Amino acid sequence: MLTVVTDFFEVILTPAFAFSVFAVSLGGIVRGFSGSGSGLIMIPLMSLVYWPPQALTMAILIGVVGAIQLIPQTIRYVQWRHVLPMTASAAIAIPIGTAFLFIVDPEITRRSIGGLVLLSSIVLLSGWTYQGPRNPITSTAAGAVAGFMNGFAGAGSVIPTLYFVAGQERAIFSRANIFTVVTLFIIITAIALAFRGMVNAESVTIAAALLAPYGVAIWIGSRLFHRSTDRAYRLAVLWLLAAIGAFVAVI
Repeated sequence: MLTVVTDFFEVILTPAFAFSVFAVSLGGIVRGFSGSGSGLIMIPLMSLVYWPPQALTMAILIGVVGAIQLIPQTIRYVQWRHVLPMTASAAIAIPIGTAFLFIVDPEITRRSIGGLVLLSSIVLLSGWTYQGPRNPITSTAAGAVAGFMNGFAGAGSVIPTLYFVAGQERAIFSRANIFTVVTLFIIITAIALAFRGMVNAESVTIAAALLAPYGVAIWIGSRLFHRSTDRAYRLAVLWLLAAIGAFVAVI
C-alpha cells in the first residue's frame, strides 16, 4: 500500500504534472463551453512535457470521464441522423490514424493540424458557410476524415465543429451534435490505444489525478455557454479554433 502511495506522489509531484493541470483546466473550459476542442489544447501542451502518444492517451482517458458531466444536458438535442453515420465511419478510420501516430513525427502532425484548423477558421470567419447537403453520405465522409485525425493527433473535433457550426441549426443542436460525436470518438480512440498498450498504470494514474481540475473547468465552461447567445456562441467557437490553430501550428 505504501509503495502505491509513494508511486502516486512520484508521478504527480513533478513540473510536468503541474503544467498539465494548467493544460487540462484550459481544455476543460473550452470543452464545457463549445462541446469540443479540449484535445486541441491539452494534447499539444501536454506533448511538451510527455511523450506524445502518452499525452494523447491521458487526454483521451480524461475526456472519457469528463464527458459524462455534459451528457444529461445535451443528449435530447442530438440529431442522430447526422451523428450515427459520422461515428460509424470514424470507428474504421480511428485505428488507422492511431497506427500512423507511431510512425510519423508527432511535431509534423501537430503543425499540420494547427494549420488546417487556422485556415478553416479564417474561411468561416470571413462569412462563408457550408451550403452543401447534410446527409448520410456527407456525414460519413466527414466522419472518416475526422476519425483519422483523432486517432493520429487527437484532433478529430475539428471536422465535426466546422461541419455543424457552419449550418443553420440553433447553437444548442450544433453543440449537442459536436459533443456527442467527439465523445464517441474519444471512446473509440481509447479502445484503439488500449490495444496498443498505451493505457498503462502511469497514464491512468496521471489522468485520474487530472480529473478534478478538468471537471471543475468543464462546469465553468458550461455555465459560460448558457449565458451566451447563438451568435456569440458561433463567433466564440470560430475565434477559439483560429487561436488554437495558430498556437498548435507554431508550438
